[in-house]
Amino acid sequence: MTPRRGATALTLLATLCLAAPLSAQDPIEPLEEQIRLSRQRLLQIRDEQRRLRSEMDALSAQVHDVRAELDNLNLQARNQEALLREMDHQLTIRDQQAAATTADLLRTQDQLVEKRVLFARRARDLYKRGPLGNVQVLLAAESFSDLINRWQYLYLVALHDRLLVRQIQDLRNSLESQYDKLRREVRELREVRDEKVREIQDLYHLERERTRRLSAVRGLRATTERRLEELDRDERELTGLIDRLEREREAAEALAATAPTRGTLTPAEMGRLDWPVEGRVIYGFGQQRNRDGTVILRNGVGIAAAAGTPVKAVAGGTVVFAQPYLGYGPSVILSHGGGYYSVYLYLSEILVAQGSRVAMGQVIGRVGGADTPEGAHLQFQIRSNRQAIDPLPWLRRRRG
Repeated sequence: MTPRRGATALTLLATLCLAAPLSAQDPIEPLEEQIRLSRQRLLQIRDEQRRLRSEMDALSAQVHDVRAELDNLNLQARNQEALLREMDHQLTIRDQQAAATTADLLRTQDQLVEKRVLFARRARDLYKRGPLGNVQVLLAAESFSDLINRWQYLYLVALHDRLLVRQIQDLRNSLESQYDKLRREVRELREVRDEKVREIQDLYHLERERTRRLSAVRGLRATTERRLEELDRDERELTGLIDRLEREREAAEALAATAPTRGTLTPAEMGRLDWPVEGRVIYGFGQQRNRDGTVILRNGVGIAAAAGTPVKAVAGGTVVFAQPYLGYGPSVILSHGGGYYSVYLYLSEILVAQGSRVAMGQVIGRVGGADTPEGAHLQFQIRSNRQAIDPLPWLRRRRG
């Protein structure tokens, strides 16, 4: 081999040995960061999901309020939709990650095949040259400079062989690592998909529950509106009845040509009357907004008590009405003179006769109303000059 050919061989070998070995691409950092952020968002959404479910359990344990439950279900559905969107985002990232890892794996396999072909070629060359090939190359040198060039050539060839073996080992290790990474990513991808299927099932369940609750709300609203119409009608009728009774009282006093007697119910009695029945006030006087958005006008207060509890007159007076009346059922109206009346509605039983005189504290009936939406209770009213007034300021103040 001439010095020129030796220099050319040295240059080619140096270029080959100093070239950087090919390897798999580094993990895609932006995707890992996106997954980390997505997991944080998923945790936040699931925390909100747990809070909403706890709130739903609390609502179900309270007095039945389908409107509030429907609002909660709407919030849960929106939360579930946000969860699914986040999981779709994670699936997209996982797919990209698996695709990138698969591409790296294929490139690494191609590189490994190329290196093994080179290694096989070098092995055949070494085998053909035999164990004394390197010595023969050195002994065939024609000059000292040629000897140096041949020695450098053999050194670079040995270095190239070692680098080739190292590259093959590195590529094999990289392949094993990429296989493990791909298996892990595929497993995580399946887990996310399985979780998404469960979340979709939960969303379908929420949608069915929301539809059922919505039907219940609509039914409740329709029922409430019908009851409001009935109450308005009954109240108009009751107001007309009180007006008629008052006209009859005024006509009787005018016919008797006597001065009006002092009534048993006067403003001086405010805050001093005993309660007609002991119990909890379940609705007050005036306008009240129901949970379904409808508004009801109450001309008295509702006092909850067990069905059959005795009802007492709050003041002495005359029984001017004692019979079932429209949707109120058995009812009693006492006239106390001076245009004042006390009204006792939703009784189960009447214990006084119309036209009779009753004393303060006398039992005039028993609590009914068990078939009303409010349950067993008494509605107590006071009328003055044909107008309904709030009866609570007239009743004795109770502790608690």
